[in-house]
Amino acid sequence: MRDRASDTWDDLSEQGTHYYRRGRRAIRNADEMTMAGLVMAGAIGFGLGWLLFGQRSYSGDYIPRQMSRSSERDY
Repeated sequence: MRDRASDTWDDLSEQGTHYYRRGRRAIRNADEMTMAGLVMAGAIGFGLGWLLFGQRSYSGDYIPRQMSRSSERDY
């Protein structure tokens, strides 16, 4: 039983090493176009978020404050 557990551990260790190497290779092979695309997508998302929520906070029409006021009911 002890030998079997040792063999199982060795097999799992080899599989883990294999997957780790594959992951490192995939990350290393990510080209510049992929990274540029991710940066652009992040910038577009930030810009849209700012357009939707950022400008309203400067004008006093802050969304959470308005939501809080609308939830207060005078019965």
